[in-house]
Amino acid sequence: MENTDQTNTDQKRVHGNAAMSRSRRRVILAAALAAAPVMWLLPALPAFAHHGWPGFDTDHLIYIAGTVSSDGVWGNPHSLFDVTLDSNLPARAPRLAIPKELQAPEDTIRVNSALSYKGSHKKLEIIIAPPAWSGRWGLGRALKIGERFQAAGYINRTDDGLFRPVVFWYGNDAVPVNQVLGNTLPVRAPLPK
Repeated sequence: MENTDQTNTDQKRVHGNAAMSRSRRRVILAAALAAAPVMWLLPALPAFAHHGWPGFDTDHLIYIAGTVSSDGVWGNPHSLFDVTLDSNLPARAPRLAIPKELQAPEDTIRVNSALSYKGSHKKLEIIIAPPAWSGRWGLGRALKIGERFQAAGYINRTDDGLFRPVVFWYGNDAVPVNQVLGNTLPVRAPLPK
């Protein structure tokens, strides 16, 4: 029943629908205001899970090497491309230039001690920082098919065909590119034996 009593200030029409009491409006408004600060997080939840280091096996820093084998996707929120792995990787990462952001002794020794990939995949999908960040750290362009690629990083916990480097080297000159915000590895796991 519509409220037509103009003297009742506790009722109000809402979008042409039946009248709603002031107390009910307050409850709805309070719930909306309480939820507002966290609602903006909902679209980011899958992205957070995808972008965070916890999705990767940070207990095992590994080394990979090979050639870029796809044009990939270069952009935000991350760039993705494939690398066909060398069939004969050394036991450990070779000594390569370490980006200045990762030159703390605790990080350098871990990168240089990374064991080579021993998984079953002949090709890995690589996920790196978007161009704006990779550009600041030394990669100002998309990598080319056939280009040399080496990296130390982590395999994804649920998709063992996905690799995320903490540092990579590209080209025949092995140009180093940091992939870690801040100046330390995301986790300083024990050194491999």
